[in-house]
Amino acid sequence: MYRVVIVDDDEATLKLYSAIVKRVLGETPIAFVDPFAALKELERLRPALVIVDYFMPEMDGIAFTQAMRELPPHAFTPVLMLTAHSDHTLGPRALGAGATTFIEKPISLKDFTAQLRRFTVAAPHTSRSTFGEIVMPTDERDTIERLHRTMRACSRDLAEQAEAVRDVAVAIAEQMQVSGAEIEALSSAALVYDIGMLSVPERVRATPSALPLRWRSIVNSHVDAGAAILGGAVRPLLREAEAIARFHHERYDGAGYPDGLAGAEIPLLARIVAVADTYVALTSERPHRIEFTQSHAISQIRGESGKAFDPDVVEAFARLEGRLGEFRRSA
Repeated sequence: MYRVVIVDDDEATLKLYSAIVKRVLGETPIAFVDPFAALKELERLRPALVIVDYFMPEMDGIAFTQAMRELPPHAFTPVLMLTAHSDHTLGPRALGAGATTFIEKPISLKDFTAQLRRFTVAAPHTSRSTFGEIVMPTDERDTIERLHRTMRACSRDLAEQAEAVRDVAVAIAEQMQVSGAEIEALSSAALVYDIGMLSVPERVRATPSALPLRWRSIVNSHVDAGAAILGGAVRPLLREAEAIARFHHERYDGAGYPDGLAGAEIPLLARIVAVADTYVALTSERPHRIEFTQSHAISQIRGESGKAFDPDVVEAFARLEGRLGEFRRSA
């Protein structure tokens, strides 16, 4: 049985990584220069960790990871993706495709060794709920801050929108007198509530709201991408961030997406973020329209109480009317 599979079209690199694995774990990994051959063998091998290079001519690491995730035994197998490319969008795309960790070359031997030990400490076939977890040397808030900086590097508008939504959401939560621990979690987790939008092509994001049907499905899939990036973590704050990312487009009446949850089935913080997100979107300038006035935005949200939004959240939001001018922004 093999605990580690390595996929890289460069034989010299395969030999190097294999030697490191041999030295660290005391066993020889199985190596593939052909990603298609690796996919065929994965079900039989059942590795505890897959290491894959991003740049391969026939099938790159992202396509490989997506194909691997469709194999039932490997929905949660950790994937360590490596690349020498400096494209700043590559990390979010890799994580959105299901990579567990993304590392740029040249890799640090110390960090690489730590990753090997992290993902192979369990028995070879122990189920691991680590799909999408981002490995950072510090705490959960640091992880979220790093992800938020990634958002800013890719799209300043998305990052600033998240900051405004976080501020409104926290104010609503305070009005609802939710626990201090939940407010603290919301203050961090809401910063990455829309990170999945990085998976949506920029030309689609910049298109007016009346999108063609084929594009609407692409936009809607951003909740799945966000949940994949944040998903599988064992730490509570990242789990809260995953829930917000996945469920902030559910509707109180059950007509939302992706799972058609209704009422209290939707996590409370996601219900709060849904209202905050709508308010910030309505009162921000967009390429295809001017922003709504504050009173018009409040009226729109009140009109959706009990339909799109939790009535308790809407009531708390409405009590902020005198403060909402603090949260206006320009896109």
